[in-house]
Amino acid sequence: MKKLMLSLGASLFTLLLFVACGGGGGNDTGNNEGGNIDNVVVDPQAYYIDSVNGNDANDGKTPQTAWKTLAKLNSITINAGNKLLFRTGQKWYGKLEIKSSGTQENPIVIGSYGTGAKPILSALGTVQIRENNHNGQAEDNEWIPYNATGNEGIGIQFKEPVNDPNNTWIAMILNEHPYRIKINGKEVVGAFDSTELGPQFKWHYNIDKGGTVFYYYGNDKPNQIETNVLNTPLYIHDNAWVTVENIELEGGYVAGVFVEKANHITLRNVTTGNMAKQGIYVLATNASAKDIKIENCTVDSHYTVDYSMATPNLEKNGRTTTTRGAPEGIFFSGGIQDSVISGNSIKNWTHANINMSTENDEVLANNKVYGNTLTAPDVAYGGRIGLDGKNAYSNEFYNNTIDNIKAPIQFNGHDNSFHNNTVKNVKTSPLKPQETGFAILVQAYSSPVYNIRIVDNVFENIAKQPPIVISENNQYRLENITTEPNTIR
Repeated sequence: MKKLMLSLGASLFTLLLFVACGGGGGNDTGNNEGGNIDNVVVDPQAYYIDSVNGNDANDGKTPQTAWKTLAKLNSITINAGNKLLFRTGQKWYGKLEIKSSGTQENPIVIGSYGTGAKPILSALGTVQIRENNHNGQAEDNEWIPYNATGNEGIGIQFKEPVNDPNNTWIAMILNEHPYRIKINGKEVVGAFDSTELGPQFKWHYNIDKGGTVFYYYGNDKPNQIETNVLNTPLYIHDNAWVTVENIELEGGYVAGVFVEKANHITLRNVTTGNMAKQGIYVLATNASAKDIKIENCTVDSHYTVDYSMATPNLEKNGRTTTTRGAPEGIFFSGGIQDSVISGNSIKNWTHANINMSTENDEVLANNKVYGNTLTAPDVAYGGRIGLDGKNAYSNEFYNNTIDNIKAPIQFNGHDNSFHNNTVKNVKTSPLKPQETGFAILVQAYSSPVYNIRIVDNVFENIAKQPPIVISENNQYRLENITTEPNTIR
């Protein structure tokens, strides 16, 4: 639950991506021109974006005179009441940044027009690989030999090489960990560190040897690598009164949707999580953010790779083998207050499906989480709810269904309530067999925990009993934890 250090700078991959995709426009849907727009009623405050037939030289004010690229949207002044509408069935590569504010009566709206599949904004980039020319030097985008773990393999060089006596190869990729990689169109699980590289864990990324390093293990010479080249496809920050609805976000080495220091933000019927590190990340470091609504969204990581064979309980440099490429589904971090997470479907996040935490003096309070469905059937560890922080208080979780998870719910802070929820089919994780299998853990490991109510819930088919564990190994005081009545089946 540490704060994330973010870098919003450009990278080589970003350059490659924008060269390939025309600065954020373009689509990958072949000849599909998007959903039907015959019956679209023109909104005088809307701007229309069409990645196939649009033209940035148009006025953008009708579907027939739509703009084409995200670069065009990022270049204009967006005013209260404006709507940015993407044509259904199409896809854009790049990042849309929203820093203007709407008003309560006239919010800024990001949405879609036409009928059909939701439009997609993507932070992914694809790099085509060519064979080494055997001139004795590693050049851009060429395979070269390496010997990272004592087994011969191949690697890809993206930028100027860094001398390495171990005959490994080094690639300058991003300022941040990309978290998720597709090789020849299929996601491949990453290694915890270089010692884990091999047939089961085929890639690894870290910062050492004076640069950012990406390793790939194998002799199969994949001809395509697809990964996150941008921190997010949608960045909303330092503003207020923005509504996002009926669109899909793909990828992001920070998140599919990244909201930072903003108020009165509504995400409704949004799909996010595929190839992203986090689905929705709301950050308020040394600040407060109020009235964040996340409603009826699908937050699915699509992370179904098998990493259950990893070494159990291994931790190194503050990281753990249990959390792989898709740690958080919905993540509230910092001073977030008076907000709602309701009616969402959240699936397959390797640390927490919902995580809410605060440090220092930031206040995370008066938030309601209800009517959500959380599940994690395809990951070896995770799916939990997490709540923690010395100023995490008066938060209420109710009428949620938590099904098929492999990590206990961590319910800390003070004066928080977890009631009328159904928690079922909690399993033991092969990566932490001793610490998992029960439903809820209350533990004062980072701050005092007191006045917690866990009542009127149904616990069904929990691997270990009792389903609620009050830790006896605490660094801070832990008292007044109410755990009755509950129903255990």
